[in-house]
Amino acid sequence: MKKAIITFCFLAAIGMLINAGCSFQPKLTKEEATQKLADLKMKYDIANTQWYDIYTQGLIPGAEEAGRLISQAQNAVDSGDMKKAEEFIVQADTLLKTYTMANLPDYSPPTPLADPADYGKVHKATLQDLRAMEFYGVPRWNYWFNFVGKADDGTIYMAYAYINHHGTGKITPPIVFAMSTSEDPSNILKVKFTAAPTLKDNKDSRIWIVKKGDTTLTYTLTDGKVGIKYESKDLTVDVASVMQYSFWYNKNVNSAEMMPGAPMAGFEETGAAEGYFLINGQKIGVNGFGESENLFCGGKGVDYRSALIKYGNEWWVPFHTDQAQGLICMTGKYKDAGLFLNGKYVVPSSVEVVPIEANKSFKLNMKTSEGDLNLIITCWGWDPPLYEHWAICEGTFKGQNLTNGYAWLEHIPQGGVNASPPTGGRKGVPEKQ
Repeated sequence: MKKAIITFCFLAAIGMLINAGCSFQPKLTKEEATQKLADLKMKYDIANTQWYDIYTQGLIPGAEEAGRLISQAQNAVDSGDMKKAEEFIVQADTLLKTYTMANLPDYSPPTPLADPADYGKVHKATLQDLRAMEFYGVPRWNYWFNFVGKADDGTIYMAYAYINHHGTGKITPPIVFAMSTSEDPSNILKVKFTAAPTLKDNKDSRIWIVKKGDTTLTYTLTDGKVGIKYESKDLTVDVASVMQYSFWYNKNVNSAEMMPGAPMAGFEETGAAEGYFLINGQKIGVNGFGESENLFCGGKGVDYRSALIKYGNEWWVPFHTDQAQGLICMTGKYKDAGLFLNGKYVVPSSVEVVPIEANKSFKLNMKTSEGDLNLIITCWGWDPPLYEHWAICEGTFKGQNLTNGYAWLEHIPQGGVNASPPTGGRKGVPEKQ
């Protein structure tokens, strides 16, 4: 009996040693590790570019270290050391799941989404509003027009133009026109006009015309319609958008101090747009959406650019579909939005950003009195110095699929991408010449 007990204990001890030895064996196959690394790299890219709402989730202090661990894990996989690879993967995954609010500056901005039933002083902007040089003591920053649309062959086109005032009360050159296509998104034609434009203020319109040699840009604003026309020897771009509503920052009840010491006011308008691109003699009709920005910020003693870098988290998204359109603005802790649904102006009660792929795609989920609006924004091109992305827009409204959707995005993280501040000409960030 004693011998049997001794034998049993010996075998049990051997089993424990075997099991202990097995616990040090890697659990992941090379294929599984490769997939986990791909997922971790996507999470790291999202963290590194702050492609999410940092004021809802917090910052990831270990992101940089996670990036190094991911590289080490990849090297281990490549060399066949799966035990080491698994250790690095677990450590990186833990770091990328650890958020903190500790390094985010805290403050109390206005909360225009708190009472969705209160529309404040929102109204359809008039030509008088378009001509205004100041709202609530805040000077005009710019006029800006975006276009994204599609041709019959499926090619997507982008164009924009802006006229900056930078809070100075006068136009500050350059005036800029740009365009690109989905055939070669990285090839962005950008033309800068340094000459002073001619302003024609008529009873029913405000028109700027600026020339550079044989190249001309015409920027036209009327009550309910905004458009641009660029003409050169080899290219003509003529696009315009009809606006049905106006989104006003902070519901137009006062300027919105989105970030301490950096008040903003003004309005944005989106609408269906159409026009044509004449490229080397070939005329291409396009249909899509346009967005007209009338931004008021800056001014004496206001350093809006530094505020953007300090607080970051800018998600500025105008969009248009057949069923719904609107604009979402998140800057620092400030959240604002105005939608046009079923011919009615609607303020959502909540806005949620859900990242998909860094610098490419994300979701916007909104609760409204008219039903849930869920957008999927996929960027097909971007201008890194400007932090501007142009995109298509899909999703659902009240469970029904959205059609013919386009969008725009300006996303500025805290500190700028990789700590490099933006150099664009928009939203308080003067373009470097």
